[in-house]
Amino acid sequence: MLTLERTFSLEQYTRDGFTGPFRILSEEQAAQLRSVFFKEIGQEEAQAGPTKAYFSAWHHKLPWCYDLATNPAVLDAMERILGPDLIMWAMHFWYKEPGSTKRIPWHQDGAYWPMTPVKNVSAWFALGPTFRANGCLRLIPGSHTKMLEHEKLNDANSAFGQGLKKEFVDESKAVDIEMRPGEVVIFNEATFHGSEANTSTTPRVACSVRYTTPEVKFLVEQWGDAGRIKTFLVRGKDERHLNDAIVGERPQV
Repeated sequence: MLTLERTFSLEQYTRDGFTGPFRILSEEQAAQLRSVFFKEIGQEEAQAGPTKAYFSAWHHKLPWCYDLATNPAVLDAMERILGPDLIMWAMHFWYKEPGSTKRIPWHQDGAYWPMTPVKNVSAWFALGPTFRANGCLRLIPGSHTKMLEHEKLNDANSAFGQGLKKEFVDESKAVDIEMRPGEVVIFNEATFHGSEANTSTTPRVACSVRYTTPEVKFLVEQWGDAGRIKTFLVRGKDERHLNDAIVGERPQV
């Protein structure tokens, strides 16, 4: 049974395709951000429920989201993996209200993204507690060595229309990434991951932020929702200028 190291480890990342979770915010700081999150969707945490809120690209308009996405401790970790030149290009909140039947199927992120080369490291932030019953992130260590075929799913409870073929997934190797508020786990574009329904009374509030390097070209014309894709140079320099047409700016208060 794999034991979560609760720290950043480049060795673990290389071996398992992920590292962490490790703390980057205090629980009090996470609680403050969680409160702001619920205010943004017009709810209170104590009465968390379903919402039709659009959860992508909040960092384009909300300074607190941009600041979370550029947390120095996370960028330090990204620099150790990707090198000194860092592009942050996407953010999405993964919210599951109590009793939500929605699940995320086993998948590899890179299968969905028109970019070349397909190169990405994701930081998955827990703003609230995540545990098996409320649908915590699940990962399969060592599954990141190659990209595999995805197929159409016929599952009304799946949040995605496609996922990995069942024969590729050995769920006996899955690890439940149970996290405290303020922790983050890091994984790459090929690591198998997913999550189950929230059968608890505790909402799951989390978000993922995506990072790459200036060598990657985004094929914007192939994105179904291209407006959510902008590139932010968050460390180093960009001498390639492959994505100048989609460069974003930090939102102002």
